[in-house]
Amino acid sequence: MDNDSNPSEIGWTAIIIVSLSSFIIALDSTFMNVAIGNLVADLNTTIPAIQIIISVYALTMASLMLLGGKMQDLVGRKDTYTIGAVIFGFGTAIAALSVNSTMLLIGWSILEGIGAALMTPATASIIAGTYSGKNREFAMGIRTSVATLGAGVGPLVGGFLTTFFSWRWGFGLELIIIIIILLLSRKLKYFPPSMKFSELDKIGVLLSSLGILIFVIGILSINSIENLEVPVFITGIGILLLILFYFREKRVINKDKRPLTDIRLFKNRNFALGTLSRLVLNLALAGAVFILPVFFQQETGADAFTTGLVILPLTIGVLIFSIASSKISNRIAPHHLISIGFLIALLSSYYLSSQFDLNTHVYNIIPGTLFLGMGLGLALPLTANVILSSVSSDKQADATGIMSTSSNLGSATGTALIGLILLLGTMNGLYSAYDEVYPGQFTKSEINEKLDIFHEKKNTTTYEILEGNKNTPLYTIINKTVRNAMKTAFIFVSIIFLISFIISLFIKPLKLQ
Repeated sequence: MDNDSNPSEIGWTAIIIVSLSSFIIALDSTFMNVAIGNLVADLNTTIPAIQIIISVYALTMASLMLLGGKMQDLVGRKDTYTIGAVIFGFGTAIAALSVNSTMLLIGWSILEGIGAALMTPATASIIAGTYSGKNREFAMGIRTSVATLGAGVGPLVGGFLTTFFSWRWGFGLELIIIIIILLLSRKLKYFPPSMKFSELDKIGVLLSSLGILIFVIGILSINSIENLEVPVFITGIGILLLILFYFREKRVINKDKRPLTDIRLFKNRNFALGTLSRLVLNLALAGAVFILPVFFQQETGADAFTTGLVILPLTIGVLIFSIASSKISNRIAPHHLISIGFLIALLSSYYLSSQFDLNTHVYNIIPGTLFLGMGLGLALPLTANVILSSVSSDKQADATGIMSTSSNLGSATGTALIGLILLLGTMNGLYSAYDEVYPGQFTKSEINEKLDIFHEKKNTTTYEILEGNKNTPLYTIINKTVRNAMKTAFIFVSIIFLISFIISLFIKPLKLQ
């Protein structure tokens, strides 16, 4: 295939195949969140067990992503992708047929997680090796928009299938797509391996996988501001292992051997800034996508299908502007367009910070979520292209492995951090509301007791608790608390986007290959 040809000339097959895998991997991370109650009942398990299964999926992907990137050098990009698809397919079949939580853990969390860790870096490097210049930008835009579509419609698909059929059909749908991918994959361009298994830095694999695994476990274990000692200790161990991994890779490079990850790539300013901005961006995006459904389900009593609709404007914005970004970059330099995208996302999240209380409806936030999607749609594919355009073709596997790892780290930590920020906002809002309604009558410890009681009742929604009691002090207190919690959360998201914007200002003009 001629890399300088148009997609229509060299074929759309590569874009279609990698986009399908990006779709189901993104779908996989969101479509079961609305079916937790059904999973508990069908598999005779508990909510904490299902939450652990969901977390293990994210952990498996994040910890193996660097190895997944390196596997492209060991067996080739196409074969890595195909092997990942086969493993993912076996996982979906086991998950669909699960009779207990252990089967679901093995099928979904472990096998699908391993498959996703192999496929994800390969999707980016296959595009990078198949297309170039503006065609690569366009292909990255398609991949990004389809992945965002998968994450966005995940709650809709999960809610629809769970309500009218069974959650098992969600995994069945993924299996059908995997079969289509495997049938089409023979048309992918072949990329030969460039190293032997004996050259693999096995100690580096162990240090990086354990380091990322333990780091993410530490972040995910943060569920209170009062008991931070254990999470901080666990996170610290993860960081220590990653530091050891860095020095290990430096030592391997100095001996002229093949490192697991070529850390010299970070000497390239665009690569480093692109990777960092993508990590921060995914952190903010994961946080926003997490708190929007939580608000509408917990506070307004919205069902699973309606909750899925909440993310739809954001998805539409990303879908349209991810595809359009390559065309717009003909008129506006890509590095400037990335900054514009981050700025739009920043302004949108700041707008959303003032839109939430107990009277908020889905249509109230459509302008904010739509423009948030527009900003992300401009930034996401172009940051990927910044990363891949800043490295030589023989370093594409390393680049995609690092890029995928940073994205997954951002997503995994974003949900945990935004949950903590939401808790802080809830507590501060509750203190303020009580002082306003009952000035000087309650101490903070007494208010904390009431917060604990309130959370114990959260198996019902705030809407059900307050139904018929809208003209009471309780309604005023909860309304102010919810408003403050959501405002605090979206101000935090805005700050993250501000950091992304500042980082983007230092990206150099792209030299498209």
